[in-house]
Order: sequence, then C-alpha cells, then structure tokens
Amino acid sequence: TMVPLLWLSLSLLFPLLSAAPSRALSRPAVAQALRSFRAANVGRTPTRCAAGVSRRSMGMGLVATGGLMAAGVRRAEAAKRRDPVNRPDLLPKGDMTPLIDSTGMLSRSQEKRVVELIKGIEQDTGLKLRVLCQTYPETPGLAIVDYWGVDDDTVVLVADPELTGNLLNFNIGANIDLKVPANYWGRVSGKFGAKNYWQKEGADTAVVNAVNAIQTCVRSVELGVKGACAPGALSNLKETDSPMIM
Repeated sequence: TMVPLLWLSLSLLFPLLSAAPSRALSRPAVAQALRSFRAANVGRTPTRCAAGVSRRSMGMGLVATGGLMAAGVRRAEAAKRRDPVNRPDLLPKGDMTPLIDSTGMLSRSQEKRVVELIKGIEQDTGLKLRVLCQTYPETPGLAIVDYWGVDDDTVVLVADPELTGNLLNFNIGANIDLKVPANYWGRVSGKFGAKNYWQKEGADTAVVNAVNAIQTCVRSVELGVKGACAPGALSNLKETDSPMIM
C-alpha cells in the first residue's frame, strides 16, 4: 500500500521539481505539496488489490461514500465523480452498533444474526468486522471512521447495490492479511456480491451469507483449521448453515 502512496506523493512533487531543476526543493514546499496530496485524497480509495477489495492503513483509505471504487475505467470514473459524504446525522443513536443499515436492507432477525456473528468474531479472534448497508448518497460516509474507530484490525463491509454493480465491497485493515489470506475478500465479494447472485437470492441474503462465511474462515484460521478460507469453502455455504467452528 505504501509504494503506490509514495509514488503518488512523488508525482505530486514532480511539477515543482521540474519547474526549478537548478535548486533544491525547500522544506516548506515539500510540506505544502504533501499537505495538498493528503487533502486531495481524503476519503479516496487506496490501491485496488482485487474487485471489491481495498487495502488501507489506519482507516484512512475508506472512501467518502462508504463504498469502494470498482475495477474498470468506466466504474472508476463514475465513482470519482461522486461527491464525498460525511453525515454523522445518519449514524445510529445510542450505543455503538457494528451494523448500520441505513436502507432497511436486512430484516430485524437478520440484523440480530449479523450483529451476533460480528461480536463473536471480535471476541474470539480480535478482528473487528463492521457492516454498512447503504444506498449512496444516503449514507453516513466518512462519519463511520470515527464512529467505529476504524483501525488496522478492522474490516469494513459495505453493501450498496448502486455504487459499483457488485453489492459487496471490502475495506481491509493493514493487519488483516496477517490473519486471513489476501485473496479471500475478493472471493467473498465475487461469490455473494455478484449481481446475478444477489438479484436472485436477495441483497439481504447476500450480506448474511458473506458475514457467515467470514466468521467461519476467521475462526478456522484462529484455531489452525485449514480449508475454511479456500475457494471451495464458499461454494455450498448458505444462510441457514451452522458455523463450522463455534
């Protein structure tokens, strides 16, 4: 993640360097350029690693809309044109909840099921899964970063049927790849977030199945059980399946 960010920083500085090749760039100029880079990229998606998956450090890569840019030039350009969203007023009132459903995508029983799974994952493994169901622009957006305390141990799952075409998009904390295979999140997104899947089964079922698959994989890794994060493990997993590891 750091290499592309460094490259972008250097590309930002290049015009300054080329404009004054005969003298060293002053510290104030460097600082100003870096400040401009950070300001221009607040809320933007970091380097894409797979369709529906983005890596970040300390939550700074979470996009303003709460979703992620899609793979492909057309979708990326469309995502770039979306205005940033930061609406704390759309956050739930009261105690913090790891699930925000601003669109009524899930039923009450499904919400309860997802929250139970999320809490179990965090208690047993330390991985903080957070789920945001939204329809842009009706979303808290960047407000979820502070609300959830997004950090390097956090995975944010954004379910939005309009944002990229793929229902499920992941934003992955820097420490997560130490626990879960890096390509796993793309497989979950490709399986349950694919348009033909969620339009047939329902967006609600897709979200619940994805969370169920994640808890199975993460708990298996924690206990040293092999196979639960493999591609074939997603093939027959259904909402009604019991977790493989309790």
